[in-house]
Amino acid sequence: MEGEAGERVDLTLLRRHPVASILVLICAAGSLLASPPLFAAPGAPRVSDIRAWTNEIYTRVAIDTGDEVSWKANLLAADPARGLPPRIFVDIRGAGIRDEIRRKPVEVRNGLLRQVRAGRFDRDTVRVVIDLERESSYRVFALQSPFRIIVDIDGEGEVPVLPASPVAVAHPGPVAAVPSSEVPVTLPPAVTPSVAPPTPSAEPAAPSPPPAVPPSVESSRVAASPPPTARKPRVRVMIDPGHGGKDPGAIGPTGLKEKDVVLAIGRRIREKLSRSVEFDVRMTRDRDVFIPLEERTAMANKGGVDIFVSLHINASRNRRAEGYSTYVLSRGASNREDLELAARENGVPLRELQGVKFIIDDMFTGARKNESLRLAKTVNDAVVRHVSTRYPGVQSIGLKQAPFYVLVGARMTAVLVEASFISNAREEARLRDPSCLDGIADGVVEAIRYYGQNGILAHSGS
Repeated sequence: MEGEAGERVDLTLLRRHPVASILVLICAAGSLLASPPLFAAPGAPRVSDIRAWTNEIYTRVAIDTGDEVSWKANLLAADPARGLPPRIFVDIRGAGIRDEIRRKPVEVRNGLLRQVRAGRFDRDTVRVVIDLERESSYRVFALQSPFRIIVDIDGEGEVPVLPASPVAVAHPGPVAAVPSSEVPVTLPPAVTPSVAPPTPSAEPAAPSPPPAVPPSVESSRVAASPPPTARKPRVRVMIDPGHGGKDPGAIGPTGLKEKDVVLAIGRRIREKLSRSVEFDVRMTRDRDVFIPLEERTAMANKGGVDIFVSLHINASRNRRAEGYSTYVLSRGASNREDLELAARENGVPLRELQGVKFIIDDMFTGARKNESLRLAKTVNDAVVRHVSTRYPGVQSIGLKQAPFYVLVGARMTAVLVEASFISNAREEARLRDPSCLDGIADGVVEAIRYYGQNGILAHSGS
C-alpha cells in the first residue's frame, strides 16, 4: 500500500534513491592525519548499499555486498570521556565501498539510534558503525544470494545477546557483545540528513467501538463508560504476499505464477479484515514489485505488528503432490522436501541453508514460538475447511517447521502459508477460480479474528 511505502521511505535507504538512504555509516572513533588508501582488489566485493528500518525500539540494518565476504562484528561500550556513545560495528575484509556511502553519514536520533557511518578502517577493511542512543541487545548474521549482512537491534532487550567471548566472532557465526579496543579511523564529516527524522510506523491504536445498547439506557451508562484508553487496542496485522516483480515464484503447468496468486489472496484478506475496526491491516506489497525477504520482516517489526502472515503457493517435482500446509520458523525440517521448499522460497541452494541455523533457535521467545505454532495450526485447519466447502476432498498436510528467511528475526506471532501446489494441474486450475482464493482468504481471516478476539497473541511490545 502507498502508506506502507511511505513508512519505508522515512527511514529506509532505497537503492533507487541513495540520497534518501538511511542508516549507513562507518566505524566509530578517532582520526588519522591522512586517510588510508582506499584499496580493494580488482573484482573484489564491495559495500554497494546499506538499508535500514527503524523506530524507537527496533532497528534492522542490511549491508549489501553481493558476493560473499569475511566479516566480524562487535559491540563497543559508551566512552563518556571521549563523548562516544555505545556502538555496534561490522568489519568487512577484502571489500571496497561505494563512495556515496563513505561520504554520507546520516543523523537519526530517534531514541534508539543516533547515526550510522561507513568508511575504510584500514587498507583491507571496510567498517560499518551504528551509533546507538543507549545500550541494546543485538544480533548479526548473514543471508545468501545475494550476500548481505543483517544487524537486528532491539532497544527493549528482546533479541538475546550471546555469552561473552574473548574474541569477536567472524562470519558466519553470531556476534558476541564484548568490549574491543577501537583503532582510530578517519571518518567523513557529519552530514545533515536529507530526510526528516524517523517517526514510528505504527498508527496509534484505535479503540474498538462500544457494544450496542438500547437508547433508553445509553444516557445512564455514559458516566460509567471506561475511558477510550482503557478499551482494547486494534490488532495490527501484516499480510505478506510472497515473491513479486522480477521474482515470479513457482509457475504452474499452464503458466500461472505464484506471485500473482498470493497477491490476489492478500488483497482479499486485507479487504475482509478491514471491515472490522478491530484490525489495522497492512501489506508488505499490494502490487507487482520485488521486496527482499529481510525487508519484509523489517517492515513488520518496524510497524510493531502483532501478527505476520506470509503467503505462498507450494510446488514439487512430483506433479501429483497436493494439499495445504502452514509453517513456523525452525532451524531444520522433518524431511528433505520441506528443506527444498525453504531453499526455493529463500532463493538459495539447499546447502546454503546451513548458514542460518545458528541464529534461529534462540531468536524466539518461548511465548512467541508457542503462539506461532498455535496460529499456524488454526490457519491451516481453517483454510482447509473453507476451501473444502468449494472443493470436497482438499488435503491437509498440516503444521510444519522449516528455516524460512522471511520469518527470521520476526518479533511477533509469525507464520508462512503454503496454499496448495501450483505444480499440480488440478490445484493450479483451482487457483484460477476466485471462489478458491476466497476460501483461502476466509480461512486466514477466521484464524486471525479468533486470535484477535481472544487476546492470546504474543505481542511485539511496541
